[in-house]
Amino acid sequence: MALSSPSASTSSSSQSVLPYMNTTTATSPVVAGHRGFKSSYTENTLLGFGKCFESGATIIETDLWLSSDNVIVISHDISTKRIFVDQEGNETNYKVTKTPYDPILKNLKTKEGGYPLLSFVDVLYWFKRYIDSTGSNEHKLQLDIKKFNPVKITKYLIQDLLKVHNDLSWWYHRLQFGLWDLSFLKYLNQDEFFQDKFHNVNEFGYNQFDVFHISLNWRDSINYINYNLYLDETTPKDRVKIKLTGVSLLYIATWSTEFLTKFVPLLQIQSLKLYSWTINNKFQFEYLVKVGKLAKLVEYGVISDHPDLMVKYKNHEDAESDTDVENESELEQKPLVAYESRNFYYNEDGELNVELTWNQHILHWLYKQFMALNGSQRKITTDGQRFAAKVDENEVNEAKPNAVVAYLFQKCQKYGIF
Repeated sequence: MALSSPSASTSSSSQSVLPYMNTTTATSPVVAGHRGFKSSYTENTLLGFGKCFESGATIIETDLWLSSDNVIVISHDISTKRIFVDQEGNETNYKVTKTPYDPILKNLKTKEGGYPLLSFVDVLYWFKRYIDSTGSNEHKLQLDIKKFNPVKITKYLIQDLLKVHNDLSWWYHRLQFGLWDLSFLKYLNQDEFFQDKFHNVNEFGYNQFDVFHISLNWRDSINYINYNLYLDETTPKDRVKIKLTGVSLLYIATWSTEFLTKFVPLLQIQSLKLYSWTINNKFQFEYLVKVGKLAKLVEYGVISDHPDLMVKYKNHEDAESDTDVENESELEQKPLVAYESRNFYYNEDGELNVELTWNQHILHWLYKQFMALNGSQRKITTDGQRFAAKVDENEVNEAKPNAVVAYLFQKCQKYGIF
């Protein structure tokens, strides 16, 4: 369904218009293909992107890096070693951020299938052709802007968008920014470059792109929520605010009572969207849907290596929803008790009453211990809490994760453990 048009009283200078207003351009749960259609096609290729949309998913999740000559390129890894070879098929090991796109990166190809290493502009032109041919307002690109980029990548991103279609508001409801570090969001609000770019409200009520915090720990996302409040308190009325509109969490990080009772209410209060990754089986899918429905989140979505499978689950959910509507009057007459057959409600303390299995409790506990080994339970630094501190557009966070933990994490993800 389409978003409601903004009211007649809404003006381009209004700071009260929210990009998540009351409805959404897609029916939850939204399905996003992880790196396109990673389970069946080479990741981050136009073939995989096309197959993702053909599967019925409406979002393509992909990964951005800024090359040394300031070209945005598409690659999950900062190194080309795992995926790309040169024109002769020789192994490569370039660090993308230290390597020029022209003449080096643009001539690389994938080991499987020989597909080119794409630039962001390549993907935008492909996406624009798709939208022009279908007239869709539901299909989107979800951009995982990697943490080890300089924040100035966002400037080049805007420039690329305007190069492909010279109306930024056209892109508002078609792009989702995924950020790992608050400095990127601070930069969007601090640098004057962006002030004259986000001055229109488009026909669907958006005045900015969706901005998601991608995280392994929902507690880190609270800092972003507080930053939203800081913007509301300090931003002059004549100045544009770019705010957080959603959170994208590793699915196992949501498997705790604390997440349900402490964090989900924050999503509700600020009308934030919730996406979860990488969801590849029915149990993971149904858990997120249960949370999203019960909390009546403005939008919730799954990011999956198997978008085709998630679409099948979604279609089944839609069919069940039709049955629920028929029985709506009967359900309204029932008291809100802890559990009522297959229906879940708030408990007597006003907390989300979603049953967690012992496996979920145990796996979540193990996950917390696992991440603690990598320093992920760290406290937010003083600099991170000083929201007004200026961001250096060229600075890059060079912190390196524990190599052993990173390897184990990747293996766990591969086999569906994390």
